[in-house]
Amino acid sequence: MRILFTVSNWAGHYMCMVPLAWAFRAAGHEVRVACPSQQVQGVISTGLMPVSVLDAADMMESARLAYWSLAINTPPQSGEMPLPLHPFTGEALDSVRDFDTGMLSDFWKKTITAVQRSFDNAVDFAASWRPDLVVHDIMAIEGALVGVLNNVPSVYYGPGFIGTVETEPGLNLMAGDPLSCFEKYGVDWTRRDIRYAVDPSPDAAVPPMGDALRIPIRYHPYNGNQDVDPWLLGPVRGKRVCVVWGNSATGVFGERLPALRQAVETAAQLAAEVVLTAALSEVDAMGSLPPNVRVLRNCPLELILPGCDLLIHHGSANCLMNGIVTGIPQLSLALNYDGQIYGRRLDPQGATKTLPALMIGAEEIDKAIAEVLFDHRYRRRAAELSAAVAAAPTAVQVADLLVTLARTGELTAGDVAGLVAGRGQHHREITRDTVSEVR
Repeated sequence: MRILFTVSNWAGHYMCMVPLAWAFRAAGHEVRVACPSQQVQGVISTGLMPVSVLDAADMMESARLAYWSLAINTPPQSGEMPLPLHPFTGEALDSVRDFDTGMLSDFWKKTITAVQRSFDNAVDFAASWRPDLVVHDIMAIEGALVGVLNNVPSVYYGPGFIGTVETEPGLNLMAGDPLSCFEKYGVDWTRRDIRYAVDPSPDAAVPPMGDALRIPIRYHPYNGNQDVDPWLLGPVRGKRVCVVWGNSATGVFGERLPALRQAVETAAQLAAEVVLTAALSEVDAMGSLPPNVRVLRNCPLELILPGCDLLIHHGSANCLMNGIVTGIPQLSLALNYDGQIYGRRLDPQGATKTLPALMIGAEEIDKAIAEVLFDHRYRRRAAELSAAVAAAPTAVQVADLLVTLARTGELTAGDVAGLVAGRGQHHREITRDTVSEVR
């Protein structure tokens, strides 16, 4: 069977899908990953086969432009915000007015051309390769069009906390067909037409799914790979705090955000050791660090977190899910509005605390770190949340169910309920299309 993934050039959205792609491959299916050229090396590093037919606007430019727009439209009485970077050069601005808005015309023309080309290329590739099933991420809905045109099922795969239908600003990305990419092929489509959604979110924080059938999946951490430093094997003496400041945080907001410096210094005072993983330029911009701060370069979180007592990060769904799986308390210093939404959905469970990093001061950060690090209730609730997500179906089980979807063309709520309960709702025989136990 042929399985096509369509993924954007935002690495975090792809990484969460990797274990499912591995499961398909291990079961003997052909897997291709349609992606923009910027994602080719990332796909290759996972051992999968990229097909660089997709295109898109530069995600960093788009994110910086969104923050510039937020900064210029935020009333002064709302509080002082760090100045944005130049959307297209990434250089620091002395004023939000220093950006020449005349540059936007070329940006939008380039973006529209790239998106339309991406849809056309995806359609052409699928017509040649003929997939039996398509899995797409939140920003690569070319897969949904491919599914319709080839009369095969398509499945949305979310990174966690982002549903198929969202009304929250910042999460309602590509809700419809603004550039008429579906209409060009005679297809009327919005996100409400998504029928199946694979979602790793904890059951207590499931995002809006509309009419889509939600297929829960256990979150299997994947954050890249590297040689394991023997230091990571222990022992751990005293409390250890991990601070993660992703490359996207630096690329969008710059290297001198006060929240990061304050978090590192406070954590170093309260814990025996702080592990900081961030872009080297970010670390250099911070100057001298306390002696108990160890700096790592893009180290996979699954290697760091098991020995930690607290995870502090910039608010990404990827960081949140890694912390949940490991079962440690988290402080999210959310840089983007979407991170604040994740917090509103997850914080009531008592394992996480979310603050708006661009609008808070040192006192609030100090208080939050002490609270989450030393209040045993966060640790207990984090362990309970971890146990809950560990009970979700594995990538192997979900892959098996999706193969059934590809073969039959439909899944029911009963099929998913049977998967969650650990039993199948129907008998399957071993064929060349699926390798599955007969229940």
